[in-house]
Amino acid sequence: MVFTNEKCVGCNKCIRSCPALTANVAEEGKINVDEKMCIQCGACFDHCMHDARDFDDDTVKFLSDLKNGKKFSVIVAPAFIANYPKEYKKIYGYLKSLGVAHIYSVSFGADITTWAYISYLKETGKTGLISQPCPAIVNYIEKYQPELIPMLVPLHSPMMAEAVYLKKYKNVTEDLVFLSPCIAKRLEINDKNTGGYVKYNVTFKKLMEAIGSQYRNAKEAEEESSYGLGARYPKPGGLKECVHFFLGNQTAVLQVEGEEEAYKFLNEYAHRKTNLPFMVDILNCQKGCIRGTATDAKIDDIDVELAINEMNKLVVNEVKPGKNNKRNPWNSALSLEKRWEYFCDQFKNLNIRDFSRAYTDKKIHILTPSEQEMDAIFRDLGKDTRESRHIDCSCCGYHTCKDMVKAIYNGVNSKENCIHYIKLLAEQEKEEIEAIHLSNVKDQEERNEKIHRITEEFDQLNEGIVELSKVNDVTADDAGSVAQVVSEVMKQCETISKSLELFVDFSDLYVESNQNIAGIANKTNLLSLNASIEAARAGEMGKGFAVVAGEIRTLASSTKDLIEVNDKQAADTLPKIKESIELIKNLLDSISVLNERVVNIAASTEEISAQSDAIRNMSNLMQEQVNSI
Repeated sequence: MVFTNEKCVGCNKCIRSCPALTANVAEEGKINVDEKMCIQCGACFDHCMHDARDFDDDTVKFLSDLKNGKKFSVIVAPAFIANYPKEYKKIYGYLKSLGVAHIYSVSFGADITTWAYISYLKETGKTGLISQPCPAIVNYIEKYQPELIPMLVPLHSPMMAEAVYLKKYKNVTEDLVFLSPCIAKRLEINDKNTGGYVKYNVTFKKLMEAIGSQYRNAKEAEEESSYGLGARYPKPGGLKECVHFFLGNQTAVLQVEGEEEAYKFLNEYAHRKTNLPFMVDILNCQKGCIRGTATDAKIDDIDVELAINEMNKLVVNEVKPGKNNKRNPWNSALSLEKRWEYFCDQFKNLNIRDFSRAYTDKKIHILTPSEQEMDAIFRDLGKDTRESRHIDCSCCGYHTCKDMVKAIYNGVNSKENCIHYIKLLAEQEKEEIEAIHLSNVKDQEERNEKIHRITEEFDQLNEGIVELSKVNDVTADDAGSVAQVVSEVMKQCETISKSLELFVDFSDLYVESNQNIAGIANKTNLLSLNASIEAARAGEMGKGFAVVAGEIRTLASSTKDLIEVNDKQAADTLPKIKESIELIKNLLDSISVLNERVVNIAASTEEISAQSDAIRNMSNLMQEQVNSI
């Protein structure tokens, strides 16, 4: 019923507040609840700063059954009026509108309990018995102090006394639901020794969370039973007040409240043999059932105290002026004997055996380690000295280091939850780190030196990259200039080549002209020969003509000789000119290839320049990373 939710941070406060050594299980940084070990005292709710504990009750099932038409009657703890003094009537009306048949106050059952307790103690003469209205106390005794079971009053609590009365004496047929301020009442309801008279435990907190403000417009309704001082039971010492009203203040009723005091008292009371009080009025909650474990903690305590005063005025059947007060047990003007006499008259038709109950030994067997086993666990915790074994800091949640060892032995905790052990581990790790640090000083210096050298090499690399970039830029400029010059040379070579080709054409015409001139010279030479012949025939008349013919022959011969020389020179020069043309063509091809390569070099230098920038940036980044190591 009590469980840990997702808000748990493993702070161990729940362990520290819990009276049950093994009810809390530390695992994976979270403190879970072992339901079999838990007594549902609610101490963990009071001490948890993270709202990490919650509980289940029967509210959802109850409202669902009502919706489906099932009939219930509700018995209400008197603390409900104290917690909701302005709203309780409308809430009663709202429950009736949902199908609740009747609403009865447990205060009447408390009156029965007072009558049954005093009757039993008077008849048996027993003293020192422990009251049992609080189910958390009963649960603790059955599980952890079963030797005290004979000291429990063997009678029902007010809730069960009311239920027995309604079922056996009033013949109420509907199932009974308890509107409760207590988580642990579910244990009592489901206990085999309580007869199953009550079906559901519906707590104040869960009911109000479920219905919200839906009751606001409901018609008001009243409780359907009358009662006396039983309405004061929820207060601390309420039972004691009722006993004193009938037996006197001199009756030794020992009053104990609160988780811290109650279970400490029970542990000590188990060994007490003498000086026993008339009875023990003991409650788990410091402020009684009015601020029970299943009430809303947001309700102001001052408001509750004021509500209690008003509640007492409304529900206690004290003597009223002008009314018939004969045989009224609540008349404080009566003697103690008369009060008791009249009180017994009210319940003369009840059989006390109907309100008796038994208890079951449910002893939790917590394993106890031997001295050797305890010593081994202490040593595993790093606690080798007597002083270290009695630090008792309670950081683990347990009051003593010995209790922590028992918890570890029972498997509900681990050494990792011991602050001393964690501190010891931290110190050991610190020493190891310091040793590693000292041993690595030299390595660190060498490492720093290497980093320094690497940094210097990066600097040199960066300088080289910068110089390369500069040279590359010059190369790119020169390559552009060379490409331009080569382009001009190619143009001039092309011009020369064309000129030589024209010269070849002229040479061909020149040779052809020489050939024509040679032909003319041959014909002239032939004409001069004929002229000489004719001059000879003419005798004296032809002498002059003969001279002319001779000069013509000489000119023709000279012309022929000159042409032969020119032809020979032309024959020698023309092949060389053609060879020059061929060479120029080859040169042009080579220059074209050179120009293409120069262009490629220029493009490559631009790419190299870009890559140089990228390498320089990468080098700077690597240098920064090395420097940051």
